[in-house]
Amino acid sequence: MEKELDCRGLNCPEPVLNTKKALSESPGAELQVIVDNQTARENVLRFVQSQGRQADAIEKEGLYIIKVSAEDEDKSEVGKEGLVPDPLRSAKGAKTLDNPVLFISTNELGKGSSELGYMLMRNFIYTLTQSDNLPGAIVLMNSGVKLSTAESPVLEELNLLEESGVQVLVCGTCLDYFTLKEQQKAGQVSNMYDITDLLLSAERVITV
Repeated sequence: MEKELDCRGLNCPEPVLNTKKALSESPGAELQVIVDNQTARENVLRFVQSQGRQADAIEKEGLYIIKVSAEDEDKSEVGKEGLVPDPLRSAKGAKTLDNPVLFISTNELGKGSSELGYMLMRNFIYTLTQSDNLPGAIVLMNSGVKLSTAESPVLEELNLLEESGVQVLVCGTCLDYFTLKEQQKAGQVSNMYDITDLLLSAERVITV
């Protein structure tokens, strides 16, 4: 019997946490998750797929209905091994654990002059691309998500860092707050669950 999980009105990362709990309580069973925004839809889908489960989402009257297919018991066990690529697993790989994670919560570097801070942040990200010691991951939160948008002065540099294997996680709630979701051009939209898990898995976290 399909279980329904109503996550309307819940803030990040509650839809993901509730979905995780429901999957653990009924392993392999069908599950229907209802959310009311696109960010929650993407986060839940990504989490379900990271668990090796199949899921589809449909939009109906402003809501997103995510259907998680039932799974055989033996397939459920295989799913736990992570056959479906998990973006967070990539972020938490050996490189991330050995190399520091940069937590960037603003699009300016330092306090004082905004003009100077904006220039310093641009110089800082550029310098990272020239360094032999790359971070394992970069987390962009609050106004830091502006660095991942089409108007960012370091968009090319962030893409180069990604190509070099640096995981760039962009807070989806922050993009929604600044109405920048459509302008995001670098990194992977993420949520508080994945970001918290990444920060706690890193040996070192450097706040910029």
